[in-house]
Amino acid sequence: MARYTQLTDRDAYAIADAYGLKIIRWQPIAGGYENSSFLLNADQGDYVLTFYEKKSIAGAEYNVQLLNHLAEHGYQTNKVVNTIDGNLISAYRGKPLVLKTWIPGATLRDTVQADYRSIGRAVAKLHNIPAPDFLSQEHPYGLRSMPASLGHQGDHEFEDWLEAKLGYILSNFPAGLTKTLIHSDLFDDNIIFHRGQFQAIIDFGEACFHPRAYDLGSVLNGACMQVGELSLSRAREVITGYQEVSTLQQEELAAIQFFAVYAGAAISAWHYLNTFIRQPADTKEGRYKLAAQRTEHIFRLPPEEFNTVFRWS
Repeated sequence: MARYTQLTDRDAYAIADAYGLKIIRWQPIAGGYENSSFLLNADQGDYVLTFYEKKSIAGAEYNVQLLNHLAEHGYQTNKVVNTIDGNLISAYRGKPLVLKTWIPGATLRDTVQADYRSIGRAVAKLHNIPAPDFLSQEHPYGLRSMPASLGHQGDHEFEDWLEAKLGYILSNFPAGLTKTLIHSDLFDDNIIFHRGQFQAIIDFGEACFHPRAYDLGSVLNGACMQVGELSLSRAREVITGYQEVSTLQQEELAAIQFFAVYAGAAISAWHYLNTFIRQPADTKEGRYKLAAQRTEHIFRLPPEEFNTVFRWS
């Protein structure tokens, strides 16, 4: 990803002063497409400084409100830090910036872990938190935005695939499922482990009010794949952990394979538009193909094979 915001030592120390921090060292953090983040090691602890490259102050406030809502309900994720003047959001060169507590560890993408059941528990706990009134009712890169990835002079084979998947999703979208606050972007780079222990789910910038089965489809597609195929054992552990905290209805279980396809098609459309069409020099431009391949694998799994993930212990 291009790092849109560049910091100098002088910049970093000036920003830290606004939070009453004394920096020991700082460094950029890889990852993210719509923000630039930096790890600040200070006398008082470790923090992540995030610049929102494509969000307005209002957009940043939405994220901060949600993180504060999660904190009020005791949910383990990054917490927002106030400036010494009591502000939750600052600005730097016209860009909103937020300071949050740092969660040590590595993403699931970086290190394969053994404990997938804890991920399911964490997702269920999230879904049990009351949805705040300000929560978006629309998936930010879901069905309404996916058609924007069609009609480009790019990868015609992919666009044909995406158009077919859109038709499948629209024709088969299940009605009447339980809706909750969901993360909606539960891929492996948003799940943190430390020394073999689950730590947290992070990055709630795409959270919305949506069928909770979507998150389970998303985490199966985004965090339970092994060499391009769904690991049924990992998926089973996720579902088992979820059921230990919150009971899924039969119609929700029946919809999880559908939502795994929907989540994969949505993220592949996003990557195609943003890292292939709009930013063709991006080093991650092949992500849309990988997401499409994984999604097609799940789509083609016979239901009787996929449904073995529901034989929890």
